[in-house]
Amino acid sequence: AALLAAFACDAAAQPAAPAGSDDPFARRGWHLELGGHWAPETWNYNRSREVMQGIRAGLTYGVGNGITLLAAGPLYHVSQRGVDGYLLGATFGVRGRVLRWGRASAYLEFEVGVSESDTFVPPGGTRFNYLALGGAGATIRVRRRIHLLAGLKWIHVSNNSLAGRSRNPDIEAVGPYASLLVGF
Repeated sequence: AALLAAFACDAAAQPAAPAGSDDPFARRGWHLELGGHWAPETWNYNRSREVMQGIRAGLTYGVGNGITLLAAGPLYHVSQRGVDGYLLGATFGVRGRVLRWGRASAYLEFEVGVSESDTFVPPGGTRFNYLALGGAGATIRVRRRIHLLAGLKWIHVSNNSLAGRSRNPDIEAVGPYASLLVGF
């Protein structure tokens, strides 16, 4: 009992952590996000099958009630028939917590954006494409203000028939995603 009382007194004497410092969904919380994504094409409406491997740097900002806004710059290597390509994008979106337990949270997310590539992506398409990304996963606090995020992410790449219907192949790919969130 004396040991428990000493521990309780020591815990009460410790300064409280700032609100939201250990929650990646906290209101007014900023995080740097650094991650990677691997996604093979899952269903195919064009003549080739692509595989996308990418890295991403972005920022998240908590707006409250378990909702964060996302802004990111993904860079993908697209393995495709013919010449492989590199696709650089800019996306924005929202990530929302659907469940919280202890140091972990489950989330859903959705982003949209644009991209430019160094070659036609996918083959027969264009260099400019629109992006749509969706995902689900979990975050876990590793250390104060550092969280690991892991889940599945879907990516859609298409030019929305900007160059005509005959030049609008798309990529529909799903794969694992992992990132590190660093609060500041």
